[in-house]
Amino acid sequence: MLEFQPGARAYLSEIRALSTDKDDNYVFVGLTAKESAWYAKYLEESFSGTADRSDGPQDKYLALQDRHEAARQAVIADEAQSQIGKPPIP
Repeated sequence: MLEFQPGARAYLSEIRALSTDKDDNYVFVGLTAKESAWYAKYLEESFSGTADRSDGPQDKYLALQDRHEAARQAVIADEAQSQIGKPPIP
């Protein structure tokens, strides 16, 4: 389960990085709860300088980051399109 300080949760929600899953757990958009927990842990370790940068973990992080960012951008695009009332460009 993801736990954030209120300010961090507000920021991540504002940039459309967070969602909730079917069990009402916070997750990173585009990721499962399990993937989100791994991703958050890797980010914390990366910021503290203790992340395992070998190929396996680094490749997993990059794949999750790509999926998360694509989903986040889709959410933002959908919101923008709904505000202007036009269908999204494929």
